[in-house]
Amino acid sequence: MFLLDDLLSLPLSGLKFVFRTLRQVAEEQYTDTGPIKERLLELQLQLESEEITEAEYVQREAEILRELREIESRKRELAGLPPEERGW
Repeated sequence: MFLLDDLLSLPLSGLKFVFRTLRQVAEEQYTDTGPIKERLLELQLQLESEEITEAEYVQREAEILRELREIESRKRELAGLPPEERGW
C-alpha cells in the first residue's frame, strides 16, 4: 500500500520540488547585486576613459546606487528583518 501511495504522490512531490527550485532561483536573481555592481564598474571606466562627463557619471551613479539599496532592502525583507533606517 505504501508503495502505491508513493507512486501516486510522485508527480505531486516532483511538482513541489520544481516550484521550490524555481522560487529559490527567482529569489536569487531578485537579490543578486552582481550585475548592478558590474554596471557601476563599467560606469567608472567610462568616466576614466572620458566617454562620459562627470555630470553624466553622477546622475547614472545615483540611479545604480538606488537600485543597490532596493536590492539590499529586498534581501532584508526576505530574511525577515525590519527595513533599514535611513538617516539621510
